[in-house]
Amino acid sequence: MKLNNLQKNFYIFFSVIISILIATLLWENINLPLNNTSGAKGLLVSKGYNPNNDTIRYIFFIFLPLITFLFLNQILKKKNLRVRELIFEKKEKVINYYPVLVVLSLIFIIFIFLEFFSVNFSFSNYDLDHFHDGVYLTPAQNYVSTKKFWLSSHLTHGASDMLYPILMWKILGVKSIGATKTLTIFLILFLKLISVLLSYQITKITNLNKDTKILFFTIFTSILISMSHYTFLGSGYYLTHRDIYIILFLIFFIELFVNSKFRSLSIISISLIATVSVLLHIDIGIYINFIFILYFLYLLITKKYNDVLLIILSFFIFWTIVVSIIGFDEFNAFLKNTKTIVFTMDLLHGLKYPTPFFSMGNTEDGTRATKLLLMQVATGLFVLNYLISNENKISKSQKILFAFLFLLSFIMYKNALGRSDAPHIKESSDLPILINSFFILNYFLIFFEKLNFLKKFSSQKFFLFCSAIFLLFYYTYNHNHYNISIIKNYKKNFINYINLEDEVFINQKQVKLIEYYKQISKGHDCIENITYEDAIPYLIKKPSCTKYWASWLASPTHMQKDYILQLKINKPKYILYYSSDRKFDGIGIYESIDLLNSYVLSNYKKYEELDGYIILEKR
Repeated sequence: MKLNNLQKNFYIFFSVIISILIATLLWENINLPLNNTSGAKGLLVSKGYNPNNDTIRYIFFIFLPLITFLFLNQILKKKNLRVRELIFEKKEKVINYYPVLVVLSLIFIIFIFLEFFSVNFSFSNYDLDHFHDGVYLTPAQNYVSTKKFWLSSHLTHGASDMLYPILMWKILGVKSIGATKTLTIFLILFLKLISVLLSYQITKITNLNKDTKILFFTIFTSILISMSHYTFLGSGYYLTHRDIYIILFLIFFIELFVNSKFRSLSIISISLIATVSVLLHIDIGIYINFIFILYFLYLLITKKYNDVLLIILSFFIFWTIVVSIIGFDEFNAFLKNTKTIVFTMDLLHGLKYPTPFFSMGNTEDGTRATKLLLMQVATGLFVLNYLISNENKISKSQKILFAFLFLLSFIMYKNALGRSDAPHIKESSDLPILINSFFILNYFLIFFEKLNFLKKFSSQKFFLFCSAIFLLFYYTYNHNHYNISIIKNYKKNFINYINLEDEVFINQKQVKLIEYYKQISKGHDCIENITYEDAIPYLIKKPSCTKYWASWLASPTHMQKDYILQLKINKPKYILYYSSDRKFDGIGIYESIDLLNSYVLSNYKKYEELDGYIILEKR
């Protein structure tokens, strides 16, 4: 029986659904034993669970439906993935620039700044998050005191942990918690501004008429800049300040696929971003460099040797500059720091990824986790359908670009797999949302074009129409983000906020501790803190005696041994040993650093107990 196109699509769709159900049923059956050679201890280790299970389950869950889709398209529709044709096509589509979009961009930028100047610095609650804010405060304090980077601090995310606050302190001329917290506000402003530029780049590669592109840009930009929000931690939203380097990379990366005269500049730019990103943000840098390596291989395969040589030269120059600035000792410390974070972080703070569908309603983040997996599958299906499309409007270079975008989206979901709570899952959904929005909006507007609705309008009238629609909907949706009274008093509120005394951000119990610790540590060059309250060294205005300012990160055996060695060398007289205020994932810090704990208890004795804090003194 010969099937019509509708029947073929139904069989393909039904089979993809079945493949998703099969992947779901097999999810829990993919179970590798825990092989923890590092000695790192966290929640998953305590349960004997291998965090690599989630990664393997994820790969299977995503690719089974995609393989099913590709196979059935080949069998039923004779549409297959012609890799050789994709890679070796010589003729590329030239993408024009659209001045009218520049004007629309300026309108968006005005709204972005209005929103920025509406940020409320007059909060009633100034509580300091020791665990998260300490990530920035204490490493920065270590650098200020020692003028060392990785040699003074084992960094969680990368050099941004210390460079960002130091930069704010220098610019504002104020060293305070308030000045540090405003850091993410300015980073989000920059993120929103470059998001407009990314939207412009993506608009160029749509298969739409000139006038329809205006509407696409208006809607897509609205979506993109609404995915981030001004928060003092800069997290918990789809796009965060850490995505700045992803956005910048994509802006220049897209330029490489539109036959642009700025090709050489774009290659140099992405080489620079790849270098800087891995220094500042380990995970983001790894994702960018992974895609960059694949692109490098693509250039080799397609014999674009001039681009290959330019990349090699750019990388060599940039890394030579880095090493010459920081020195070989710092560079070696950076490599060790990065290696340790990559191979141990999932063991230290990993959470098991909720089982798709079956966890919905049973676990806190089960529904969100399932929805995001399905969104990632949808992303892959959209891109695959794009790759096998026979539509003449779509150039081969555009198809290759979206193949890279999907791969980037796919690997960036590792953040959600590494720690499967709501904020990390949400933050890992940024690229799937971006790619899916592109295809849905693009297909909708293509249908819109077929109605010939736009023929009734001139380009000028349509521009005005789009602008009016944007102003109406965007302002209505975000009206709570704009406050005229706050805008008028922005400068005053901002200055007051960054000049607040640090004590305003901590409770009275912590104020009492800091005052007491300052007294007993007079004449000492450093202090040591073995609690989850990582901001303590900053509050005392002294560096930590070891590079392990966040003691829980030193859980791997070799790091505990190094921790003990540094304690023996620096001989801190006092150690803040215990705090009743916080546990991480319900695990006491001494369970994860048992070797270090034994050394401390053998060489230190109880000196003082102060409102739930215990201070030890060297025997």
